[in-house]
Amino acid sequence: MNNKIILGISFLIFGILSMLSSRNIILLTFEDVAGIVFIFYSVPTVYSALNNGERGKLIVSTILFLVGVVFLVKSYFEILDTRGIVFFSILFISGSVLIILFIENIKEKVFLYAGIFFLMLSYLSITQFKRWGLFISANRVGNLLEVFWPVILIMMGMIIFVNRKK
Repeated sequence: MNNKIILGISFLIFGILSMLSSRNIILLTFEDVAGIVFIFYSVPTVYSALNNGERGKLIVSTILFLVGVVFLVKSYFEILDTRGIVFFSILFISGSVLIILFIENIKEKVFLYAGIFFLMLSYLSITQFKRWGLFISANRVGNLLEVFWPVILIMMGMIIFVNRKK
């Protein structure tokens, strides 16, 4: 199936589900709709990217699939520590993408080893990091980044603007 057709159908599904949920015909949140659309778009795209050797499309569609799953899980289950799920998700998605890249190119063993490492870190982030006190440190860093994030973005933009080719 052509990627443009999949993208078009995904936009149609997103629009229809958003319209139905805004009129309270179906009870879906934005996270539900986005999760459903991300999963719908990514499954055939991953399949076609694996067959055609398109790594960029493979990475993006794998990430979108897993983000869609995270959206649906967050929507249907009460998660008390949302920063913990974000940290876990980043580690798990990184590991999964690396495993998919290994499946796409079995000769590259570094993808397998790095993927397993990130998957193990994601497991530890759920089971052990809180006990070790790493979440408290991560929350402090997260709170600092929330305050300084606009300043960091402005500085990065200015550096890119100053260093552009004329």
